[in-house]
Amino acid sequence: MESIRVSGRALEQKLDEVLELLGGSQHLLFNAMAHMTAGTPSQLVAPTSSAEFGRKRNEIARIFQSPVALRGLEVALRLFEEVYLAVDAQGGVPGSRPQELLDLLRINTEKPDETIALSKDMHWIVEWPVCLPAAGPETLMSCEWFARPWGAVVPPYVVNYLASAATARRQKRNDAAVALLAIAAEATLRDVLSSRGYSFAHGASSKDVFAYCSARVTADEASGTYIVKFDDAMPLAVGDFGTSFAGAPVEIKVKRVPKNANGTRIDLNIVAPSPLHDHWTSPTVETPGVPTVGGLGAALDIARNRLACVTAEDLALDFDEVLQAVRNNLVHLSGAALDTPLPHFDFLKRDFALRDFLLNDLLVQDFVAAIARFITVQYVELRRSGTLYT
Repeated sequence: MESIRVSGRALEQKLDEVLELLGGSQHLLFNAMAHMTAGTPSQLVAPTSSAEFGRKRNEIARIFQSPVALRGLEVALRLFEEVYLAVDAQGGVPGSRPQELLDLLRINTEKPDETIALSKDMHWIVEWPVCLPAAGPETLMSCEWFARPWGAVVPPYVVNYLASAATARRQKRNDAAVALLAIAAEATLRDVLSSRGYSFAHGASSKDVFAYCSARVTADEASGTYIVKFDDAMPLAVGDFGTSFAGAPVEIKVKRVPKNANGTRIDLNIVAPSPLHDHWTSPTVETPGVPTVGGLGAALDIARNRLACVTAEDLALDFDEVLQAVRNNLVHLSGAALDTPLPHFDFLKRDFALRDFLLNDLLVQDFVAAIARFITVQYVELRRSGTLYT
């Protein structure tokens, strides 16, 4: 829960609001708390009469006032979930429908313009207002934050990018907002592909790395030849050489390959016909190759075309070129980056470029909504499949 912080005061205030809405049905909350805390150090004994409600309220408030030390935030979220389920199961309480309680379960966090809210499917959603500059209606950007039994849904590092993007958007800094959303989308794609065995580790090889074998080289000055003798057994022996190459000398090409800047290590690169490698090298795989991903463009291509785990239903194809233009150019900002063409949007203006996209508030708003939705959908699926362990 580290990406979201809620004060004890906010939790206590929400407790009082829920109790007020329940009215004569406050026993539903106290019974839920008693059931939740049974057998724990914070156990609450259900009240036997309404005369005890005030004292029981204070016992719960003491826990809420310590969101971390007494796990007050975790307890509060679960309690509010249980109360809603109880109210929903009986069709409401006198004077209030279940939806009214659900609408009430919106809690301010310690960050300005950030709230968490309970959805009907019992997922807690974090929301940020995203205002349209031209006096348009206020809209919200959101993602799923917490759900049982998964815990975090969208990981904290992605939630933080979304929160910062929402702040930038409210401040009318579309370039920063879009750049942060592109980074969040790339982080999501990395997690999606990592869960399917792809590697983003620097230096990881997509091909098998074979073990070295030992050999000794001597020179025969009389004949002007070098003699190579291998200490290890090779797949094909010297006696098989004539069969492999029909008696003619084998032509190979050799070049030096500097491996560091100061030239202290120089490797030899040999280009030779097959099957010389079976005479001169070991077949032992030292490090198996892994599927690797080079960048955002490659990640999108793999996710869409090779694995089909990201479809047009998840994210419209039109936004691919925006994501790549932003990630490859705007994140590494330069003036020329803003002139990156976006031909998918030429229907709006001839020679449409990234600069035009950022100046169009409606386009940016569509991008904000699409990326936030894409991120939530992907992480919900990862949590549901049990393939994300962050």
